[in-house]
Amino acid sequence: WQRLVNLFGPHWRVLLSHLILFGFIYPAEQAKVPLWVTQRLLASLDKELADPSIREQICQGPFLSRLQFRVDTENWGYNDARLTTMSPEEVVQWTEAANEKEDKP
Repeated sequence: WQRLVNLFGPHWRVLLSHLILFGFIYPAEQAKVPLWVTQRLLASLDKELADPSIREQICQGPFLSRLQFRVDTENWGYNDARLTTMSPEEVVQWTEAANEKEDKP
């Protein structure tokens, strides 16, 4: 479990959301997730929510779906978080590949 927490690193919210949904979908199986994992992730959330600092106008949605959050980055003024790890050309290529895949029957 520690390895999994480490793998998600700064994207710990994604892991937390999956664990919350796991508990919703399989309420009798929640004990399979060690309590310390959920507590650590919830503590991270508490810490983040308590920090009143200004956050960057960024959309991390494109990490989860290449197409679903295009309106956020193209029309609503959010910065595409993929640009922190990819070049603008790579973002375009990756998004176009999703468009091509969607267009095929």
